[in-house]
Amino acid sequence: MISFNDLNLTAFIPEITLVAGLLLLVIRELMRKGASGQAIGHGGMVLLLGVIVLTLKVGIRPGNYLFGALTGDGVAVFFKIFFAVAVFLAIAITLFTYKRQGEPYLLLLASTLGMFLLGGSADIVTLIVALELVSIPCYVLAGYKHDDSRSAEAAIKYVLYGAVSSGVMIYGMSLLYGLSGATSISDMAVFFKTADFSQPVFLVAVALTLAGLGYKIAMVPFHFWCPDVYEGSPTAITAFFSVAPKAAGFAALFRMMDVFAAPAQFMGMDARFLFSLAAAVTMTFGNLGALHQVNLKRLLAYSSIAHAGYMLMGFAAGTRDAYQAVLFYLVVYLFMNLGAFLVVDAAGRILGGETTKEIKGLGKTSPALALALAVFLFSLVGLPPLAGFIGKFYLFKALVVENMWALALIGVANSVIGLVYYVRIVRDMFIYEPDAAAKPIPMTLGLSTMTVVFVAPTLILGIWWGLLADWVKTAVG
Repeated sequence: MISFNDLNLTAFIPEITLVAGLLLLVIRELMRKGASGQAIGHGGMVLLLGVIVLTLKVGIRPGNYLFGALTGDGVAVFFKIFFAVAVFLAIAITLFTYKRQGEPYLLLLASTLGMFLLGGSADIVTLIVALELVSIPCYVLAGYKHDDSRSAEAAIKYVLYGAVSSGVMIYGMSLLYGLSGATSISDMAVFFKTADFSQPVFLVAVALTLAGLGYKIAMVPFHFWCPDVYEGSPTAITAFFSVAPKAAGFAALFRMMDVFAAPAQFMGMDARFLFSLAAAVTMTFGNLGALHQVNLKRLLAYSSIAHAGYMLMGFAAGTRDAYQAVLFYLVVYLFMNLGAFLVVDAAGRILGGETTKEIKGLGKTSPALALALAVFLFSLVGLPPLAGFIGKFYLFKALVVENMWALALIGVANSVIGLVYYVRIVRDMFIYEPDAAAKPIPMTLGLSTMTVVFVAPTLILGIWWGLLADWVKTAVG
């Protein structure tokens, strides 16, 4: 029988604070009467800073709480801090676009609450509810440009694909529940491992659950929404989509991996094979799809699909070192990908478009921004001495240790393919002359500050990465 002592809200303080702060900002939004909406954004940033401090203060609290719905282990703490930082930076980018509206900032914070719950989910019911709490505000944000038909199309596709994927995932989880008789993720894992479960229906359940989660991270073949949603959504919102909800999907995968790693096989396939196949197909399709893109948002959408494939390699390896590599790569990806979208957002707002035409000759009209974008793109490729190189090194190392040479070689080949379309953007910026009507992008204080915020970690983590590596090691350990 559950007692009140099982509630144990001590480790839940960051989430309670986030909810209380969000409600206060909602009230403030209802009372502002035409004043600048940026105050809501600034309030959200302050709230997230406070939540980060509280999360660090609470620290790692092993065990379950809130009646067993959530856990307070190192991975949960990592994801809380990661999501808070990611949304903080996303709000900072969004401030350039939404000066009078306050709702986008509230939606971003509401989605953050779902991410916090997802990072610490210890029960499949909690995981499902948290995923929907992440997704629903994102559907609204995708269609926030009411007068843009592309934005409306993006929102519709996002909602439809999201609804189908959620249904598929829930059906897969219902099969896992039916087989194990438990909704607790740890109890499920114990059942499938100790029973040496080998019924084919188990792999069907794993495949269906992975399909639903694969939609969240834009895993092939559940990626169809990604290019259109990224292109149609406001660029600042697309930057948020490219990092935070994607990382939420990986957080859900982390929570389910103990279940997926059960030794069931069917026709020579197991969960490890499914992840290897998904990783190889996802990164190959993403890179090939990006080769001929002219719109930078679509190009970065296909790039994000490819990077989801790289991170899936860590789940295919399934070792402690591989999971550490995935967490490390998520942090690196946060800075280099948001940085790239920062420049694309500035080009869209000032130059009137987000295609290779607008950035042609950017190295001559706005050399600082062009150089920053080049750093981000080369880091996405994985060139030394940038942070992306260290991230990919850790991923490939985890594969080599497990003798997964084929998948590692596929990953290296895909990095070479990625170099082609990233270098093409750099060529357009620095080799070609700008159009006669081209104008520079003013380096305001805000834009300059944000550029430094993203460039500095991308450079520093490529040279001095030990602190971050130790942190993710502690989280997974």
